[in-house]
Amino acid sequence: MKKTEYTYLSAFVNITRAMNSSLDLQEVLRQIVKSTCETTGSKGCTLMLLDKGGERLEVEASYGLSDPYVKKGPLSADKSIFDTLKGKPVIIEDAASDPRVQYPLEAKQEGIASIVSLPIILRETVIGVLRLYTAVPCKFAEDDIDFLSAIAIQSGLAIENAKMYEHVKRDPKSRTASSSVGE
Repeated sequence: MKKTEYTYLSAFVNITRAMNSSLDLQEVLRQIVKSTCETTGSKGCTLMLLDKGGERLEVEASYGLSDPYVKKGPLSADKSIFDTLKGKPVIIEDAASDPRVQYPLEAKQEGIASIVSLPIILRETVIGVLRLYTAVPCKFAEDDIDFLSAIAIQSGLAIENAKMYEHVKRDPKSRTASSSVGE
């Protein structure tokens, strides 16, 4: 195994451990963005989920970015790096000038040079995006995208687990129904 493969595997294991260290949804989301950002040495990371209508991306967790940048305005699903919602990773090498970036001036003011946006997919449906932001222009290799895609996929599962746990906590009757299914 190449050194980079070992590094990615080790990082993936560490990020997965962090994701699964809690069943509280907000803590899971916080761990995903924090661990991903720290592992990759990026400027920042956000995890956004689609609203119920599928029209807006809502920031659920962020790390390494200023509060004004995170709260800069609504993110339209059809304007903010739209191809990610079609299930494809998207690399933006120059965030200040790329027309797919909804808020290029704010990105420049935040010191964001490049963005990689990855779909969070659950059961073949895109439920949100994981975005990584760099302070220097960056070209992402195929290995980088594969690694980040694996994190995004694992994020979908971690989100589903945390939501199911919260549902069971709110509705104890569902615990009995779901436990009797396997009997």
